[in-house]
Amino acid sequence: MLSSSVWAWSDHASLLWPLVRTQPELLEPTLHAETLEDFVNAEASGLALVLSRHEALARETMAHYAPRPDSLAFTADAADLRDAFLRAIRVNPELDFALYRQTTVDDPAVPADLVQRFDDLSFLDGGVSHNSIVYIALQSGELVAPAHVLASGSDEPDFGLDIGLFEDNGTDFGDRYGFGTQPFGNPNLEYSSQAPFHMGFYHLDWMTRKAQPDLLRTYPEWRVSLFRELSRFAFETGHDYWGWRFAGWGLHYIGDLSQPYHAHPLPGVSTLGGLWTVVRGKTGEAIQLVSNRHGVLESYQYQRVQKALDEKSWSSVILTAIANGTPIPEFDESTVRSELTKESVAAGSDLDESLEEHMPSRYVSDPTFEWNGSGEEAAIVVTVASDRGDQAIDALDTVVAEQMQRFSRFAQAWINDARRAWSAAN
Repeated sequence: MLSSSVWAWSDHASLLWPLVRTQPELLEPTLHAETLEDFVNAEASGLALVLSRHEALARETMAHYAPRPDSLAFTADAADLRDAFLRAIRVNPELDFALYRQTTVDDPAVPADLVQRFDDLSFLDGGVSHNSIVYIALQSGELVAPAHVLASGSDEPDFGLDIGLFEDNGTDFGDRYGFGTQPFGNPNLEYSSQAPFHMGFYHLDWMTRKAQPDLLRTYPEWRVSLFRELSRFAFETGHDYWGWRFAGWGLHYIGDLSQPYHAHPLPGVSTLGGLWTVVRGKTGEAIQLVSNRHGVLESYQYQRVQKALDEKSWSSVILTAIANGTPIPEFDESTVRSELTKESVAAGSDLDESLEEHMPSRYVSDPTFEWNGSGEEAAIVVTVASDRGDQAIDALDTVVAEQMQRFSRFAQAWINDARRAWSAAN
């Protein structure tokens, strides 16, 4: 299950931009771009202590956490410090982690010699959204704004950071990382292996826990906590660029978990409803419908957000919801589990019903239809309008805005947390 739709929101950087563009202190180009190698080499001894402390905390406090093998512990005398760091935090070490930033709708035209594309930064097939994005190559020491580093970093975990980390993914590092076999999804599908890191099922009912215990082996809470610690350490040691880039990495998972389909495997299905589905032998059909609705929501959201951004329609219902989210009081170690994912799970039933009501029935109510790979993503808004009318567009825009408002609230709380650490260090 859950092997096709493993991105929550397409293009996290553009999604975040309506929020950060309104915060002047984040728009000034005050950060000096720095390579990962330079950061790790400069702070190797401190990183060893930070990662050791965080590993101990994760083992003690995070249920179902897969401990990092002791052989991967980061040490300051490693022969290749950069590679040792990447393996210690258990990400895909084959990424370049180049210096770059994503362009925004507020940017002027980019000189051709600075343009980068998705395949310059990732080994993955970017699909419709990522392949259309223009990135700018940065040079070490070049000044860049925190908003650009944060926004760009918030999309980076979809570049392959969490790909191939399980022992059945056919990678040498997956064999050594200690996560075991992939808990759900098809380990032979490229993007599927990142699903357990981008979905967090922390509020499953007793029956699902009993029947599908592998669904408990999800890791976004750990990723958020890890990148929060690394961000704070980078700020404390004067590496502000990496403070904001690590903050962007952590923000990605917060964005993922703001979507109900990433916080519960069957949104809106009660314990009894799920049991009745199993008894009737309809589990496969239920999963197919959820997968389709998940993908349809992402595609619709991407098209509507992109259109509003291209037109700079900052007063549109969706962009307004992103820009004006009221944050929770303070982000701490319990926020992901006790607040964010609880809110997303609670929103799942209404969201699922709205998609069933306003989307073409073939997309969301036909278990013989497969949205993934259907080729209908680009035309989804036109199809909705012709099939259900403009009132359906209005209703769906409102539904998407509700999800975006939740994303914005927790994103702002996270940004405030990073800003406090940045200010304290400076």
